[in-house]
Amino acid sequence: MVGGTERIFVELDAEWALVCAETGHALLVRGWLEAAGVLAPGEGPERLEELLAELGRRDRAAGPAHSDRWLGAVLAVAAGEGRAAQLAARVVVQAMLPGAFRLTRRLMRAERDFDEVGQVVVAALYQVARAYPASRRQKVAANVLLETLHRASRELQADFEPDGVAWQPALASLPAQQDVVAAAWRGVLAERAGSVVLAEVPAAEELSGPRGELIELLLWGVASGMVDTERARAIADEVREGGREAAERAGVSAVAWRKRRSRTVRQLRAVAASWAQAA
Repeated sequence: MVGGTERIFVELDAEWALVCAETGHALLVRGWLEAAGVLAPGEGPERLEELLAELGRRDRAAGPAHSDRWLGAVLAVAAGEGRAAQLAARVVVQAMLPGAFRLTRRLMRAERDFDEVGQVVVAALYQVARAYPASRRQKVAANVLLETLHRASRELQADFEPDGVAWQPALASLPAQQDVVAAAWRGVLAERAGSVVLAEVPAAEELSGPRGELIELLLWGVASGMVDTERARAIADEVREGGREAAERAGVSAVAWRKRRSRTVRQLRAVAASWAQAA
């Protein structure tokens, strides 16, 4: 699923291969899905890894309604006890592993180790899988990721989100094509940006796309000590206003302003390199 040096996720993929090789696991999972009406008797692949891949393909074709049905069925088993519950939770963890990987990257900070953050995220995901409330029957995948983000951020207790990312169940009702984790994160960025690099708290929607990426980069730079607060605010203003308007407001010539922008670009490149290395 992943590459590079993300050891925790590589190890989980390797462990999943062993889970799939265990005699009887595929039959158990197929039985849960057949009982829930997700699969007809004898329908679908017989190998567990192929079955999970097929469910993923159907999710992409049919949308949340399909994933709600099969995830809900497996989560109901995960809430129980014994071998079946442990297997069900592991199936959910594997299905949600791409989302867990994205959460880990979102929760990275200059002082954090990727694998340590990944372990916190995966542990939170497993806890959510084992305790998921049966009453939440819609947008199940979105709810699982939001609850995982909430738990993992509280466990990490960083300066960036000292109280953790708040549980926001309304986000789970966003359209299927929207990334609920990204939406939750924009709310966090908005609050933090208003206290560090912007004059006031912006609307979360303002921090999508390139502007959001710049603000997150500046927040990283301030947190890591590579950019002081006043400089971060100046950079945010420069980018928002554009060259001519910012130069006129600052009372400097266009040539001097271009030199200032060149220094800004060099500084941001250094911050971006540090950010990428940490992530």
